[in-house]
Amino acid sequence: MMPRIDFYILASEGADAREQFCCRLAARAWRKGLTVLIRPQDEAMAVRLDEALWTFDEQSFVPHGREPLGGDNPVVITTEACPGRLLINLSEDTPADWAQRERIAEIINADARIRDTGRQRYRHYQQAGAELKSHRLEH
Repeated sequence: MMPRIDFYILASEGADAREQFCCRLAARAWRKGLTVLIRPQDEAMAVRLDEALWTFDEQSFVPHGREPLGGDNPVVITTEACPGRLLINLSEDTPADWAQRERIAEIINADARIRDTGRQRYRHYQQAGAELKSHRLEH
């Protein structure tokens, strides 16, 4: 069975908007009982996301880490292959194991490079027969 793939299209530019939305999405998924793998573009983004998950919402706590710890971290931030029912892809390429996932979230912003690589991934998923949904977010 193919995964459900949601494209979240943000109106704003910059990595900060994508990373903040990623934190909110990961928190919501974790509260619904999903394990989450956040796949950053690079190590610098991974460090920012690790910090942001501690601080993005003063009233919530999202248990997370950089290692899966045998399943003890429900939200993992890594560029390595790792389990997780929801994969949040912030990388510019298509994850090699995407077809084995239950759900994938692609977060796209107004940056031209991010939009172009997002369109390429959309076409790749579409040609493979995946179920795609787009969500335009104005804020």
